[in-house]
Amino acid sequence: MDKLYHQELFALIDINNCYVSCERVFNPKLNDKPVVVLSNNDGCVISRSNEAKALNISMAVPWHEIERDALKAGVQVLSSNYPLYADMSRRFFEILGEHFNDHDLEPYSIDECFIRLTSYAQLFDIEQYCRELVKKIAQWLGLPCCIGIGYSKTQAKLANHFAKKRKSFNQVCFLPTLDLCSLEGLLLETPVEEVWGIGRKISKKLQHYAIHNSFDLTFANEHYLSKEFSVLIARTIRELKGQSCIALDDPTLPAKNILSSRSFAKALSQKEIIKQAMIFHVNRVHKRLMQQQQLCACIHVSLYEKVPKSPHKKSHSHAIGLQYASDDLLILNKAALQQIDVLFEENKKYVKVAVMLSALHPKSQHIDDLWQPIHLIQQREELMKTLYKMKHRYGSDCIQIGYQSSSTAWKMKQLHRSPRYTTCWNEMLTIDDSLFSQKPCK
Repeated sequence: MDKLYHQELFALIDINNCYVSCERVFNPKLNDKPVVVLSNNDGCVISRSNEAKALNISMAVPWHEIERDALKAGVQVLSSNYPLYADMSRRFFEILGEHFNDHDLEPYSIDECFIRLTSYAQLFDIEQYCRELVKKIAQWLGLPCCIGIGYSKTQAKLANHFAKKRKSFNQVCFLPTLDLCSLEGLLLETPVEEVWGIGRKISKKLQHYAIHNSFDLTFANEHYLSKEFSVLIARTIRELKGQSCIALDDPTLPAKNILSSRSFAKALSQKEIIKQAMIFHVNRVHKRLMQQQQLCACIHVSLYEKVPKSPHKKSHSHAIGLQYASDDLLILNKAALQQIDVLFEENKKYVKVAVMLSALHPKSQHIDDLWQPIHLIQQREELMKTLYKMKHRYGSDCIQIGYQSSSTAWKMKQLHRSPRYTTCWNEMLTIDDSLFSQKPCK
């Protein structure tokens, strides 16, 4: 057993059917029933319970195509409740932070995280440690998790897949301790597209080289395939064999760009309503900019026009460089609204808006220009700090920048959204109310 820990050791932990599982925590009536959660504007299926998967409901299938048959089969449908999922995700990562050092964690998505286990395996029975972690998350949050452990991130990802598919693993698959016959059987029955980084398109090409499953890829000629495909294939093969080639990303590295975008519930042709949507997105990117302690020197705005008799959208974009790099919400908001004036055209219908901050650099490394009015900069910095603290304490809607509109046409269509149980006072669970008698905040 000691031989196992001379190599790097990684784990991948994720929440099973995350969005559905979050909904079930607060609504037990959904347990053991087929449940689906829909994407923005109730478009496509993005999360399915095991019962819904058993009905052959595919991921990303448009809801309107299956709605009639799904409802007839008793499928419970919910709109995406992102505030709830984000808050449950925050709690999930807080528990991970109590068990591992930050530099050993790499969040991969809202419900997935890679963990470097090398040093911990020398101190604990790592399999038992992971099983206790799964039990703790289930007890504290009510969320079911699976953990896959391997010598590389690709092996860990594959082991996580095995842990989900095979109940005999009891939610934790420790790949290095499997006997060779069992491992070979698992690899043979796992399609090659299930391997991290392969996907359907590449898997179809690999079939021409008689590579149909994970076992075939593991023992394929990496040098030959790297010439036919790319070096990424060779790296994946080495990872499958247990050679760690993909290090954990540093979670402290700030983003190079910050983007916020969303489709409207319906096509819009009123500039004032589109500007209101833009203010919402500027607030979102500004929040992330402040959290990362960065300054922005360029802001991009895109408007997406509806193309008649076509599902496609036509993009109109414009970018403007700021006079000085800034994290001032008033400056960013003004620059974004000016670009709406440039892009907007009368008698056209728009279906989506996006804003992106670029040319970012750390605030701690910024040197103010000699000709900048320092006293005004300091005043605005204090104003932004006060604004940030107010929003953090009283909620993002406690104070707004820019004009307000009573219209909600730019907001997402969420006909089936559950209450925001953990982030909205008016929607918290109460003892004397049923789950579906609560009215969502406006």
